[in-house]
Amino acid sequence: MLRANRKLQDISIGMLDPNEIPINALMDSWAKTKSSEGADMVEKLLNRVQEEMKAGNTDPAVQTTTKMYTMAIDAWAKSGEGEKAAQRAEAILHHMHKLYQSGQHSNLKPTTGIFNAVINSWARSKGKNAPTRSEEILNWMDQLHRMGNLDVRPDKYTFNTVIHAWAKNGGKSAARRAQNILDSMHGMYEEGYTSAKPDTITYNIVIHAWANSRLKNGPSQAAKLLDKMYKLHEDGDLDIKPNVVTYCAVIDAYAKCSDADAASIADTILADMIRLYQSDPIKNQDLKPNTYIFNTCINCWAKSKERDAASKAEEMLLVMNALCRNGIPGLKPDTFTYTAVIDTWAKSGQPGAALRVNQLLNEIESKYQAGDTDLRPNTFTYNAVINTLAKSCEPGAAAKAENVLKNMVNRYTTGGVDDVKPTTINFNTVLDAWAKSRGGKAAAERAEMILEWMNELYQSGCTEIICDTISYNAVIDSWARSDCKEGPERAEQIFNYMDLLQQKGSKVVHPDSYTYNSLINAWAKSGAEGAVYRAEKVFELMNRKYQEGDRNLKPNTRTHTSLIDAYAKSGEPYAAKKAEQILLTMQALFERTLDIEVRPNTHTANAVMNACAFTKNDSNKTEALDIAFRVFDWISNQTDIHPDAYTFTIMLSVCSNLLPRHDRATRFGHASSLFQKCCQSGYVNSYVLSKLKQTITNEEFLSMMNYKRNASISNLPKSWTKSVKHHNPRMSNKSRRHSSSSQQYKR
Repeated sequence: MLRANRKLQDISIGMLDPNEIPINALMDSWAKTKSSEGADMVEKLLNRVQEEMKAGNTDPAVQTTTKMYTMAIDAWAKSGEGEKAAQRAEAILHHMHKLYQSGQHSNLKPTTGIFNAVINSWARSKGKNAPTRSEEILNWMDQLHRMGNLDVRPDKYTFNTVIHAWAKNGGKSAARRAQNILDSMHGMYEEGYTSAKPDTITYNIVIHAWANSRLKNGPSQAAKLLDKMYKLHEDGDLDIKPNVVTYCAVIDAYAKCSDADAASIADTILADMIRLYQSDPIKNQDLKPNTYIFNTCINCWAKSKERDAASKAEEMLLVMNALCRNGIPGLKPDTFTYTAVIDTWAKSGQPGAALRVNQLLNEIESKYQAGDTDLRPNTFTYNAVINTLAKSCEPGAAAKAENVLKNMVNRYTTGGVDDVKPTTINFNTVLDAWAKSRGGKAAAERAEMILEWMNELYQSGCTEIICDTISYNAVIDSWARSDCKEGPERAEQIFNYMDLLQQKGSKVVHPDSYTYNSLINAWAKSGAEGAVYRAEKVFELMNRKYQEGDRNLKPNTRTHTSLIDAYAKSGEPYAAKKAEQILLTMQALFERTLDIEVRPNTHTANAVMNACAFTKNDSNKTEALDIAFRVFDWISNQTDIHPDAYTFTIMLSVCSNLLPRHDRATRFGHASSLFQKCCQSGYVNSYVLSKLKQTITNEEFLSMMNYKRNASISNLPKSWTKSVKHHNPRMSNKSRRHSSSSQQYKR
């Protein structure tokens, strides 16, 4: 083609011999490339023919024809150039129409086919105004027909293409426009225009438009169209019959809505389709279920907030396997199926979710290694499993998350498969899992080893894996939570290394507020001698850099609260007074700036009261007692924060530790008042009861428990414990309003 083009350039305009350069064949060849270059060449060849005609070339094979214009428009439509292609296609149509209207080119009379090609170009363009332009051209066609051009009139393909443009556009108005066009088609057909008769494709596209609309009534509108299709078909319309694509579009509409029962309805719709298929597999061959429709329904469960969504999604996986074994070989779980089920478990928050996703990953990996190429775990699969394990905080979860990451890295480094390419995010998730694993020193050391592993991979060419600020922060956090003697020192060494990297010009590593907060917390939790002064130095450095202009280092509520914690554990004589001063400074700063990032919260108040509770110097106990009750009164009078279970536990510790043991009346008076307030707010838990026992006599405790000798959380009035958070409650399966698909499918 390129040689022919060069040869054409050497031929003078007006001298083109079609036997030497078959212009029609050359245009057709370029059009079939489906590229921008090809479309451009087709249009240039069309222009050359026009120039030949102007120069007097009368050879019949060197004359512009409707076919040439159609080829040029269609080439742009399939070029992949989006809106530019649509604009070029429409410009060519306008030029052709202008030539025809001049009266000198009667052979260039536009037809329905060439208009459809331009509409198709707009529909493919993905431009914002694509649906509007498509419909305007449709209206132009109708106008030309009414003016007497019988070769131009919108047909079923025209309408379907315009509806498709609206469906792809999405949005609220798009679905209504698509519906209006469908209604118009029915009206035109009833008036006798048979070419405008809607078919199954028409309905499927409109249902797709409702699915993409995000309108609250989108799913119900889609379901209504499904019902209408059945009614029309039962009334004798053989061109309209729901198929698996129809059902998939309706289920997708429910997958994209936020209704509480959306997944249950979608499940029931799929069950109805399978029931119809199984009732007569030959007559209803077009309702044969496939992997895609099951994946769409599982995705609906993945987005559902129903309690048993994860188990329902997994039931569908089992049903797919059963149906596949019993005569529907094309219905086979693939990578998306397993990933969607894993994602549903990941979002469930149910006990054992982490274990289940790990088992599902092992299952898919085993099947892939056994030769099932449709079940190749990808980045999304590994990410879902790693995230679930990391966030579960279950014993051993961090190690399991790391093993999954190792498998991912091994598959990538040994096989070079891009769809399992690990990233910094994967590593940071595992680092965070180790930080929160409560694994002590061993967990912190493991986190450091992973950091070194990241550096090794980066040096070996895995540039997507780079230690960044979040990576280093997670390791500092690991040491802060390690509860080992060298934890704070090691955390500070890593902090200093981060600072050094920043000074050397690192673009990805720079200590931020989280870094400083973690380091302050490391010293605060250590309780080591001099820890409070080390924490103060870090705070002062952070504040100085912030004042010098580093906006990322603004001390926030967590910063101040961690510093208060450092004083609480310091054993310093005036720790309680210093803690209250920090609280007052925060409150004054908030009142002056209204900056919520420095506003004291319940944790801050609890930290101050904790500092009071552990005052050891007798000469400071009276002042600490006053401070504790002053802070308690302050938080009790706030409108948007309030005492919690920990607050009452600490305040009972204040009474137990700071009030003389022999002053039973005062101890009982304060403890009784605190416990009554705790009951009223519903924050009584086992810690509150335990601390209450330590503060008052056994007889006094029995009287407050209404003389229940075995008083415990389980047998106290529910109003006393109504606000206590219960972690990982076992969820019971309730009866469903909609019958489960797994119960309806025949095995």
